[in-house]
Amino acid sequence: MSARHRPAPSGGPEREIVIAGLGAAGDGIADTPEGRIYLPRAVPGERWRVRLVERLAEGWRAEPVRCLEPCERAEPVCPHFGRCGGCRLQHLPPALYVAHKQRRIVEALARRGLPGEVVDKPRLTPSGSRRRLRLGLARERGRLILGFRARGSHRLEPVSACPIACPELAAALPALAVRLEEALATPLPEEVSLTFTEAGIDLLVHAARGPLPAERERLPQLAAALDLARVAWTAGESGAEPLVVRRQPWVRFGEVRVTLPPGAFLQATAFGEAALQAAVVEWSEGARRAVDLFAGVGTLTLALAPRLKNIRAVEGDAAAAEALRRAAGAARLGGVTVETRDLVRRPLGPAELEGCDLAVLDPPRAGALEQARALAASGVPKVVYVSCHPESFARDARILADAGFVLREVRPVDQFLFAAEIELAALLVRPGGAAQKRA
Repeated sequence: MSARHRPAPSGGPEREIVIAGLGAAGDGIADTPEGRIYLPRAVPGERWRVRLVERLAEGWRAEPVRCLEPCERAEPVCPHFGRCGGCRLQHLPPALYVAHKQRRIVEALARRGLPGEVVDKPRLTPSGSRRRLRLGLARERGRLILGFRARGSHRLEPVSACPIACPELAAALPALAVRLEEALATPLPEEVSLTFTEAGIDLLVHAARGPLPAERERLPQLAAALDLARVAWTAGESGAEPLVVRRQPWVRFGEVRVTLPPGAFLQATAFGEAALQAAVVEWSEGARRAVDLFAGVGTLTLALAPRLKNIRAVEGDAAAAEALRRAAGAARLGGVTVETRDLVRRPLGPAELEGCDLAVLDPPRAGALEQARALAASGVPKVVYVSCHPESFARDARILADAGFVLREVRPVDQFLFAAEIELAALLVRPGGAAQKRA
């Protein structure tokens, strides 16, 4: 273990601290002569007695001993709060919660010298709307546990209720744990993903091995008992294998129906999806030819299709690209072309972007560093960037700003309710519409 992240001895030293603010992960922060001290589930203004438990590069992680001066708090809505590793911000009062989410983006932009006044207030996802869940599997005392991992630990918190999940997923959890115990063999798969679609629940098993013959026999019984649309299995880099297909899972983007391949990326909530689509459609005003980079199964492509003459959708996952291609073909969207291409390794270059008056991108959490550089060197006059990670977005936006783009607006979308994460859509425009010459 690195000396920078070593635990303190059992019964580590105690300190009195005052919480000055919140970190990116939602922990309370106290600045001390020993460095920053991070305390989970603390509120700015509170005074605490804490125990230092882990040395970090910039200070310490602490655990609470007792609160000496409390501040206003919200009542957590989930019985698993504090033990489950997700939903870390349930204790924050509503005004502080909204301000923290907005400040995450403002501070990420400020570190890159970008303006924070363009950041709007977050659009808040309703409770009970999360349509994707990923849960861990383990056996304890001979019994299968289905739950979320505790923060910084492999320990699972068995989940009996999930207020952020849509009712269909939340209702399925207790019976799913029982049925999985009957269906799965040893060694257990590591995790399962649940996605609620128009056809019902889509279950994906994540494992380090392929399904055993006995599991192939039992999983259809599980699917029938729980009325699952599909059960698929993924092991390593081999892709996902459908084991049971009772109904093909599908969603609708605008007027277009898209059949989802196993494990396909879908925005976490329908509310968040609609908010992001609305921003992209609004900011596409005046464009005729667009490129949608990291297009997935067409969340943004198909929202834009009725408004634009031509859209080139580019996606690295072959199954997702094929799903989009088939959906566009079935809807007779002749202006939509689909290309399978790894944009991390082979970004579209300036010559390939010629004639495009709008670039839309929704990259993974790591961002789109090389693609941002290519856009900066191109003549594309307008970029709409959707991101789930303010820091990687700010890095890429700085590259575009250095090439003459102006960050006009950022719309936060809080579809990761009570989590530290925040989604955003951003509009960047190059005045005059031409690429600036570089020295």
